[in-house]
Formats: sequence, structure tokens, C-alpha cells
Amino acid sequence: MKKYLKLTIVILLLISGLAGIYIIIKTRERNKDYILNLILPGQNVARGKIKAGFARENITPLLTDNWKDADNNYMYEPDKGDTFTDGNNNGRFDAFWMAGFSNRRAANGVHDSLWARAIVLDDSASVIGLVVIDAIGFFHDDVIAVRKLVARRNPEIGHVILSSTHSHEAPDLQGLWGESEYKSGVSQDYRIMVQQKAADAVCRAYENRTNAKIEFTQIDSIEKDLIDDFRMPRVFDEGIRIIRVKCAEDEKLMGILLNIGIHPETAGSTNLLITSDIFHYLREGIEQGVLYYDQLKREGAGGTVVVFNGAIGGLMSGMSSQTHDKWLDRTFSADDNSFDKVRAQGYRLADQVLSGMASDGWKTVDHPDMNLIAKTFYFRLDNILFKLGAIAGVFDRGFKRLGFVKSEVNLLTIGPVWFLTIPGEINPEIVNGGIETPDGSDFAIDPVEVPPFRQMMKGEINFVIGLANDEVGYIMPKTHWDEKPPFTYGDKEAPYGEINSLGPETGPEIHRQVKDIINRMQQQLSENKGK
Repeated sequence: MKKYLKLTIVILLLISGLAGIYIIIKTRERNKDYILNLILPGQNVARGKIKAGFARENITPLLTDNWKDADNNYMYEPDKGDTFTDGNNNGRFDAFWMAGFSNRRAANGVHDSLWARAIVLDDSASVIGLVVIDAIGFFHDDVIAVRKLVARRNPEIGHVILSSTHSHEAPDLQGLWGESEYKSGVSQDYRIMVQQKAADAVCRAYENRTNAKIEFTQIDSIEKDLIDDFRMPRVFDEGIRIIRVKCAEDEKLMGILLNIGIHPETAGSTNLLITSDIFHYLREGIEQGVLYYDQLKREGAGGTVVVFNGAIGGLMSGMSSQTHDKWLDRTFSADDNSFDKVRAQGYRLADQVLSGMASDGWKTVDHPDMNLIAKTFYFRLDNILFKLGAIAGVFDRGFKRLGFVKSEVNLLTIGPVWFLTIPGEINPEIVNGGIETPDGSDFAIDPVEVPPFRQMMKGEINFVIGLANDEVGYIMPKTHWDEKPPFTYGDKEAPYGEINSLGPETGPEIHRQVKDIINRMQQQLSENKGK
């Protein structure tokens, strides 16, 4: 008996040891030595005229297989009769699981192309690249991989900022939306391709750079049949911020940078076609014009449009809006998720931008000297589901002792234009103001994340770029945190958001980090002015 007991104990210890090793490997910090405390430019570096270059790379996946949805529930479930066509004859279903909404949503075609769109700026003292990918989000480890690829090809580029549009109809690049809750939805081949294409876009933009003229303007609000706030208090990331980049020699438009806060998800959970959603029509409408059935309704502006998403926590979405299409004289209902409605929203936004571009409200950046502060830091990880997802291999990103997540904030200034990067889906209340302490909140305290970011920022126009250099989920004010009853604003159940957040300390931590880099930037600009 004792012999068998000892053997059982040895086996259990062995299993426990192997399980411990597995957990350590799965959750290890991938880029432990990557600590960023970057200040650009360096001291005593001469600046010159600003140069800019644009480029884009197609990141649409190649769908070799398609499938038949036997019960029309928009989920691939072979045990319920769903079948697939083996397009490459390899004997398996090569699925691209679409990010957002639910598991098992396998892509079944392509509506429009996905892109990595980049701009590189060079003022002789510093070279900085910004690239946006049509994706639900990209983890910090993936951003580091892109930077390493760029550095090997163009070491002159001092820093790369990467953000995601947060499309809910692009392939999963985070792991949450695979064929089950316990399997990652990420195609590693596709992930590597996106890394490479993002780097290619930055490097080609660097090669394309030429002397540039930079102008900016702002649209104060987005029409409210295009966007809604799904969570109280109803605070929006108001407005559309616009930068126009022209060739200095001939004034020809090179590209346009937009900052707008909205979820690109109007096609909804029943859509199985790869798409960048409303951002497809927004970009197309500005570049090529508003086009209906081969009839041009409004001329486009040309150039390359790069859209940076903004403060979309809460959440900001037009999916359930009653949207009017002024060209068809038709209003789409709240539960309509057709591509006609997607087109109406994207083109309406493009129409607003084109009208703003036609106005006389433009200001020229006369002295476009660039300054950058970028730093890494750690968020605390309290979400038990995220920890279990890391252990199960659903999340392929680094963690520190499974209790902390390395992330990053950046602050870039180009003369009077400021860009602040946020590594997730931040609530507009932290960015623009409007934080409350509602009855029923889990933390009966005064608001922590004050003053709001745009009040602290000192640019004449202030871009706040969400999902930048990471995607840590929702970032909300601590006083809005609401997992325990009674629930805030008279709700009968816990609101959506907390389940996809690192924890209640995420808002206070990002506020501390942003406040620090804004203070440091003001000091740096003051010192530069005194030289």
C-alpha cells in the first residue's frame, strides 16, 4: 500500500511540476528586456524642413476554403451539419476566425480589402513612422516585432507608432474569437504577414518622403444618427480632427490623417465577409469620391487617407443607430446591419470630412519641429478570465508573473499638433471630461482620472489615438466600475465592459502615465524654446 501511495505522490508531483512549467512558458514575458524611455530628438540636433511620405500595404488574408452554414446561425459548427470546401486540398478547414462579437465566426468571403497604411515624418532631427492596420487590435509584443523589422531595414527611423482600426470583421489577431472559448483564433502565418506588411508600409513611406506642407483643421461634432454611446453617462469623443499633408513644391495632396472615435462594427455579428466596415467607405469616399451605382455624388480629394481611431470605450458605435442616407433618401433602422447601411455611415462621414476640407478653417504648421516622449510601464492584471486565457494559450502575449502587463504610452508633437497614444479602448470621459460617481458604483470615491487628457494637452489640435501600440481592452474611470449589485443608473444587470478590462486600476494607471509624459513634454518644449 505504501509503495502505491508513494508512486501516486510522485506522479502527482510530476504532473504539478509539468503543469507549472507549462504555465510559466505560456505566460512568460516575451520581451523582458524591452524597456522604452525614449526622448526625441536628442540634444544639439539641427532640424530642417519637414518631409513626409505615405504608403499602404494590403493585409487581406487569402481565403482558400469556404463553408456552408447548414442552420444559418453564422457559426461554423461541423457537429451541426456545417461543411467546408477544401480549396487547397490539404484535408483540413483553413479558417480565418473573425474578431469581435462571438466565437466560431469563420470568414466566408471578402467584401473589401484590409490595409496597413503608414506615414513617415522626418524633420532632419528625428524620423517617426505611424502605421494603422485594419484589425481588432495588436498586442504590444507584436508592435515590438514590427519595430524590429523596421529597424533592420531602415535604422534611420527612430520610432514607430502602430495602431489598429478595431474592425470587428477582420481576422482575429488577439486570440479571443477562435473556434471555441478555449482555443486561440489567431493564424500565426497571418499574424507574421501583418507584422511584415506593417513594417513594409513604414519602410516604403520612408522611401517616398518629400518636402511637405502640413495643415490642420477640426470638425466639432459627428452627426448623431451615425454614432451612439451604449453606456451611461453618454459622453462622446466629439469631433473629427484632420491633418492635410501636401507636397511643398506643387501643393499636391499627399495624404490625410483623421482622428475619429467610433467602433467599425456596423455590419454586425451576422456578417461573414472580411471588411474594414465603415472605415472602408470613409477612406474610399475621401480618396475617390462618393460613388453610388457608377454615379459620382461627390468628388474625392485624392491622396492616402490614414484613419486613427479615438476614444471608443463606453462604447461608441453606429451599429444600432437609425442612419439616414441622403443620396438614397432612405433611413436605415436600428437593427439593420446591411452593407447599404455601412456604406451610408461611411460615406456620410466622408462627406463631413470633405466639407471640412473645403472650408477656410485650415491652419498651417509653420514650424513643424517634432518632439517625442515614449515610455513603457506595467498595468496591473486583475481580470481572472484574462489570466485563465493566458494559461490556456488563448492570449499569445507576455505577462509579468501573470499579474502585470507591459504596455506603452507615447506623446508626439509636430509644432502645434499633439498626438497622444492610448493602448486600448478608453472611455471618452477620461479624454474629454464628464466622469461621474453614480449610485451603485463599486467604488464610492471622487473621480480619479481628472483633469481630462485634452484639457492637459497643449496643442492647438489634439489627436488622441486609441488601440495604439497595444490593446489591453476597455479603460474606464474607476468610479464607473460596476461588477457588483446594486448596479449604476438603475440597471438590472452588470454593464458590458468590465469583462474585457484588465481591472479597475487600469483607468487610474493610464491617467498617471499620461499626466507624466504631458508634464515632461511641456518641460522639454520649454527647454527647446529657451535654446
